[in-house]
Amino acid sequence: MKQLSLGELIEILESHDPETMCFNGFGAADSYRGYYEQLAFEPAGETSFGKMLSYAKFALNSTYTGWKGGEFLMTKDTLVNIANPGECGYPITESTLEVSHE
Repeated sequence: MKQLSLGELIEILESHDPETMCFNGFGAADSYRGYYEQLAFEPAGETSFGKMLSYAKFALNSTYTGWKGGEFLMTKDTLVNIANPGECGYPITESTLEVSHE
C-alpha cells in the first residue's frame, strides 16, 4: 500500500467519527529519524481518531528539527510514519489505520 502524505492522513482521520478507536494509533509528531523531511508520529496503541487528528493538524505547517540538525517544514505533501523518537519505524498507509472492534 501507498505511504500517506500528511494531507491524505488528515482527510482520512476527518472521515471517521472522532470517538471511534483505532487499534494501531499514534500520538505526538517529530521529524522522522530515517528521513528528516518526513514526519514520525509516536506509536500510541489504541487511541481515538479525534486524538490522532489533533496531532496531525498540529504538525501541519509546523517546523521540526532533524535528528542531526536542520529545520524541516511539514506540509500536506509530507510523508508520514509511525516511529519512536530517534528510531526508524514504518510508513502510515490506509491499512495502518485499522478500526478497533470491541
